[in-house]
Amino acid sequence: MAFSRYKDLPNKIKSWNIPLIIQVWIFFLIILFFQLIWGNFEIEIVNFQPFIVISDAIGNFLLTIIPAIVNPLFEVDITREGISLLLPNGLYVNYIFNLSGIKQMCLVIVLFLIVPGPWVKKIWFIPLNLFIIQITVLIRFFMIIIHCLVQPEHANFLPDLLFGPMFYIEILIIWLAWILIVAKTATFRYPSSVNR
Repeated sequence: MAFSRYKDLPNKIKSWNIPLIIQVWIFFLIILFFQLIWGNFEIEIVNFQPFIVISDAIGNFLLTIIPAIVNPLFEVDITREGISLLLPNGLYVNYIFNLSGIKQMCLVIVLFLIVPGPWVKKIWFIPLNLFIIQITVLIRFFMIIIHCLVQPEHANFLPDLLFGPMFYIEILIIWLAWILIVAKTATFRYPSSVNR
């Protein structure tokens, strides 16, 4: 009786979208291994000299541009003190390595070097997405400052609850754009030759 349920299994397997399933697994395995490697070697990665230089450049840009945008926009007086921004309500917002977006940029580079697709398209797609990540970093820092001005009592919750998942959703959307639109290595359409 139980065997009769599975006698049509070969036809059902043929109707699955195998290329998409394989690429979804590749995506999640790359993210999992990347997180494991980053977590185990985070101290060495954070102290890697090129990353320090990049992080300092990003931090200098953010700590300069945010007061220039927020001060006239909200009529406040945010001042920079070293690696911190002093808000009018007395809060300090410190720039740290985790706010630079370097981890997410490294993930995008690793992901798109490994996933299937034409290298000619990867040459422009990877830098475009590094730029998108940096735009997100700017928006994230801007939102942290605004949130600390408006609701300073919840300042600690915003980065953990909103921005961590936001980056991974963004990377998932970038990856879907790659496999479905740019590289066209998979599709959501199922094979039509098999009767279901």
